[in-house]
Amino acid sequence: MTQPNTPVPPLINLSHSIVAGGTFIQHINQHHYTRSGERPGYARLLENVATAALHDSVHVVDPPKCYPNTRVAIIQNAIDWTLGTNKELSGKPILWMKGGAGAGKSAIARSVAERCSDEGLLLGTFFFGAADPTRNHVKSLVATLSYQISIILPEFRDMVTGFIEDDMLIFDRSIRTQFSTLVIRPLSMVLANRPAASTITPQLIIIDGLDECSSIESQRDLLFTLQEVTNTTTHIRFLICSRPESHLNSAFSLPHMVTTLHNIFLDDDYTATEDIRVYLGGKFEQIKEGHVFKHTLPDPWPTPEMVDTLVDKSSGQFIYAATVVKYVDSPRHRPDQRLNAIFKLRPPFKDLPFTELDALYRLIISKAEDVSTVLDILAFPALYGRYPLRDIEAILQLEQGSVEILLADLYTIITIIDGHVGFLHKSLTDFLAEPQRAGDLYQDLSKAPLSHIAGQISFFSTHSVSQRKNHFSNSWFRMGPFKQVLQELENSDNMKADYVSSAILQASRQFATFEFFRPFLTCDHTELQNQTSFMRRHDKHFIQSYFRYLRFIKDVSEATRLVYWEQMRQYCECVLAVLDDNWSSNWNAHFIYMYYHLLHDPRYHLPSKLLFAKIYEDLGDMHLGTFGDTVLYHGAVTLHPCSNDITKIFHDLLGDIKKEAIFAMSASFCLSFLCEEWRASQDAGHTYRIAGHNQRKKREHPWHWRQMVPRPPSVGNRLALITFQELWSSNNICKLTSIRKALRSGILGPWDRYKSIQVTTIHEYLQVQNLQVRNTGQATSIKPGEQPQQWMLYMFLLDLLPYILPLSGRYEPLVTMCRKKCFSSRSQFWPKKSRRARKAITRYLRRMDLQEGGDL
Repeated sequence: MTQPNTPVPPLINLSHSIVAGGTFIQHINQHHYTRSGERPGYARLLENVATAALHDSVHVVDPPKCYPNTRVAIIQNAIDWTLGTNKELSGKPILWMKGGAGAGKSAIARSVAERCSDEGLLLGTFFFGAADPTRNHVKSLVATLSYQISIILPEFRDMVTGFIEDDMLIFDRSIRTQFSTLVIRPLSMVLANRPAASTITPQLIIIDGLDECSSIESQRDLLFTLQEVTNTTTHIRFLICSRPESHLNSAFSLPHMVTTLHNIFLDDDYTATEDIRVYLGGKFEQIKEGHVFKHTLPDPWPTPEMVDTLVDKSSGQFIYAATVVKYVDSPRHRPDQRLNAIFKLRPPFKDLPFTELDALYRLIISKAEDVSTVLDILAFPALYGRYPLRDIEAILQLEQGSVEILLADLYTIITIIDGHVGFLHKSLTDFLAEPQRAGDLYQDLSKAPLSHIAGQISFFSTHSVSQRKNHFSNSWFRMGPFKQVLQELENSDNMKADYVSSAILQASRQFATFEFFRPFLTCDHTELQNQTSFMRRHDKHFIQSYFRYLRFIKDVSEATRLVYWEQMRQYCECVLAVLDDNWSSNWNAHFIYMYYHLLHDPRYHLPSKLLFAKIYEDLGDMHLGTFGDTVLYHGAVTLHPCSNDITKIFHDLLGDIKKEAIFAMSASFCLSFLCEEWRASQDAGHTYRIAGHNQRKKREHPWHWRQMVPRPPSVGNRLALITFQELWSSNNICKLTSIRKALRSGILGPWDRYKSIQVTTIHEYLQVQNLQVRNTGQATSIKPGEQPQQWMLYMFLLDLLPYILPLSGRYEPLVTMCRKKCFSSRSQFWPKKSRRARKAITRYLRRMDLQEGGDL
């Protein structure tokens, strides 16, 4: 029986009916049917509502929510922004909460919606869902919001119903028109008729998962519409949650959007890690208390180390932790065994632990236009952590700027900061490295470093110094591939053949070591100063890693052996060619070359204290010059592991006469330094005055000063301030002690024989202090030596000379200096060393005289 006031359906239209066995089936057009007491306009509104998009919809199974006592700060931040209590954000009506896949955006949005609903702040919500056809588009957005507002504000319902009845096709119009007609106009009218400050006015509209809207154009159009809405009314605030997709980043970065926008980037939230720890701890406690197999769990379970690993793997993204909990909490299995399967401590079950997470990774990566190249790029952060984009482009031979473009669709799982790409999810590495999980996206990460090494070798081989400098600018070329492979090669258990590839050998055969070194050995001083920083940062690290790698693999096969010795020989030939062409008469250059590439040969029996002197550190006051700097920093230091082989090649390339000439010029360098008085005057002059000695007599007769001057207390025992650097410390230590004691092994350890120290006499110290008081009005700490002091270098060369002269051939400048016998006055501090050096000079002169007589 029909109830009173119940609308009657239209008469049966037989053209729309089917007669079957006496049964009538009628298709009733819903547009002509209204519910009890409902106006046609409101019924039309209900037809377009997406009920699954509501924050408390019954259609969403197990909707994500924040675990108790987690994400507290972020939720409160959103509430304060809604209330307008944060004055800095009062003029920002749009809040964009962005984060990578699984960062917990939807859970936060639902928690904010529930709290704002309880506090009377919520106007409406819309949760997009890519897999739900009722809410993966914007068609139902305005109707859903308008419906919720009509529930919260009853007077709004009649107004919006009237507007719909005035235009029954309103839901077929643009999103802008719908917002204007069904939200802004009726809402403004309702609020205008309300008593001022009667109650808290709801303002918040939450739109979650904007990136899950099926159309990119619709997403952008909606954003611009929301911005226009905030310009039209001050009664609405929009909380938008989405992944940081590239097109959304671009849209939000437009000038007219920036003025109305405040960002919250969940991946920058330092509390996420602790929140995940709280979540895991709470969930595991629930499992231990309520699981059907709780009696089988060991104690303790899980171990603290397991929890720490899970927190670390989560990378601040709740999706990983939630996936683990869901897998472990299976009622059909023991929780401890399921957790062991995640840690690969037992074989996996039939249902893999991260099925849902893997599906998410596959979906995101498959969006890329060039999936194959993208997978090659992702191998870098998977293997080496955050990696420079420029380096990836160089190794993969891609155009500059192309990596960032190729990764534009992956910002939900990767991050690009300061030109470096990294993973938002550490578990992404596990996904890519496991064939069972990744399927056709699987990457053999064990072989990738070899491909990367080949790419690095090719890049340095085909690009000149200026090209490399322009490519990297101020960035740092990472040696991640070499570093990883070299670390594994140092493990004697590894098969070295596994770390050789045909691509590496091919690239090495084409690498021109001769041409690589020549520009640095021949550039002038100004060019060297401009390039040194770049050379040390990039070329030095590359060539060091490259030659060390070749040394490790040289015995793997005949091919690797030939490549190694060919590369070493090219370096040696380059040094000799440049030495002959550009520095043939430069004593400094010959000394550096001789010391690092000839004298260390075992046949010369050089003492360890001389073998390990660090000219580039402890004797840094020695001016090396262009050639010396390059040989030192690119050769001696960089190629140290190969130094014995390089020395052998040099001895094979040089004849005896050529070697004698090099040793003679090196000895000339030593003797010129040891004999020039002006070098010592800065350091020794004041010392003589304090001792009361006659400087003129000591300068004119330095070899006989003991006989010419009565024996007063030794100058070397006079007190001075000795400044040196303590072992393993960067702090300078000052001590008041005798000069000779400081220059012996009393202060310096046996391995720091030539470690640089500063000797400041009392007279010099007082001069410095008086000058500081006169200029600044206050005394300051000592700053010894305005001019470089060279005590250690002098001692080093005095020790070295007796080992060089016996190897030196006839060289007239050297013979002339030897005949003068005029060590500088500083030699008095080392009488034994000076006697040894004089004896070596005497033997050299005797040998030269015998040769001259023999020639006659």
